[in-house]
Amino acid sequence: MNFEEPMQRLLEDCPGAQGAAIVDPDGIPVVVTPREGSLETLGVELATILRDLAEAAREFQHGRLEQCSVFAEDAIIILTTITGGYFLVLVMGRDGLAGKGRFQSRLAGARLYSEFI
Repeated sequence: MNFEEPMQRLLEDCPGAQGAAIVDPDGIPVVVTPREGSLETLGVELATILRDLAEAAREFQHGRLEQCSVFAEDAIIILTTITGGYFLVLVMGRDGLAGKGRFQSRLAGARLYSEFI
């Protein structure tokens, strides 16, 4: 499986991107670009939040959760589901273009999907 190319492309195509990761359903990072400890830790915490959001979406019959954005004081975090509980995390600075980040994350998720099936 080649995850590095789509991840690097995502970072290059998103002005303000600081890092990206593919995280498994348990919150364990499969790949982190660039390699950084804080992004790996963030994946563990976000996996729990994403599971809760996905469960709420199903419970209220809103369908499958596809994407979620978190706007924090110093960062924008975009979570995009890939398949089977795996998700893509994109971390951007507050000056980043969130709309472009969401769009590029969806494209990257679609490219990565083929690596999982």
